[in-house]
Amino acid sequence: MKPFFLLFLFLLTHIEAGIETYFQPAKDKTGNYRLGNIDCIYVINLDERPEKWERTLNSLKTYGISPYRFSAVNGWKLSFQAIDELGIIFEPWMPPGPIATVYRHVDGQEYIGYEIMKEIGTTYYCHSLSRGAIGCILSHLSILQDAYDSGYEIIWIMEDDIKVASNPQEIPFLISSLNHSAPDWDVLFTDNEIKGPEGKPIPCMVIRPRPLLELESLEFYRMRISLNADITKIGMRFGSASMVVKRSGMKKILDFFKIYKIYFPYDIDYFLVPGIQLYACNRDIVTNISGGDSDNGKPAYLEKK
Repeated sequence: MKPFFLLFLFLLTHIEAGIETYFQPAKDKTGNYRLGNIDCIYVINLDERPEKWERTLNSLKTYGISPYRFSAVNGWKLSFQAIDELGIIFEPWMPPGPIATVYRHVDGQEYIGYEIMKEIGTTYYCHSLSRGAIGCILSHLSILQDAYDSGYEIIWIMEDDIKVASNPQEIPFLISSLNHSAPDWDVLFTDNEIKGPEGKPIPCMVIRPRPLLELESLEFYRMRISLNADITKIGMRFGSASMVVKRSGMKKILDFFKIYKIYFPYDIDYFLVPGIQLYACNRDIVTNISGGDSDNGKPAYLEKK
């Protein structure tokens, strides 16, 4: 079947299973979290990780930046029902897919398996997608929904494993430059690439098929077009530690996930959003901590107790 017809069938069978049901509200957002032309600065932080919030807050406070702390969605605490509803539910009209992750819930216990995507009524995620990664996606989407509903035009989202490499006060000036040179932009990453454990950049070079979605060519996603000395237009990349998102980008990303639901980690999905216009700084301003302590793969915060 043609991809657009598959999508039509998917929408017909998933009208009531909106993932926004599991978005988390931004509570007590009463302070001033602006920076120049940025309407609100958010930092995603698990309640179980106060030390990460303090570290992030202190690193930004040096530059006179006061972010809003968003209480992250803890994927390790999501209900069985949530896990069953957030992913892609296989329908009779769907073609069999690749080997995917299955969370089976039997008598109050959860069992994780890796199976070919073909069992009708079963919820699938990409291979090895963890509960922590699902929570990370929901955290980003919750912020985008809050920002969109709040009428914000431009926001800055950070995770709590950031490294400030140079003065973030210059980010509003880069946004102004982008507004002038590429007014259709949606997302600006405040670094060049995500950094691996040894501090070296990890470029994204391949794409993986996503059920129900017709992808562009690999050449399209590998695109790198210099806009000016500071910014490059890109087709794909890894990492979501620090992203500036315009209102148009908020809507595109939210619409995508509300239709296609969760399947890949966030940084393998946002560049698949149709029509998304991505840009990255040519040098690091705010980037990720190399080899930072993450709770995505496992609830590592439990080891701190």
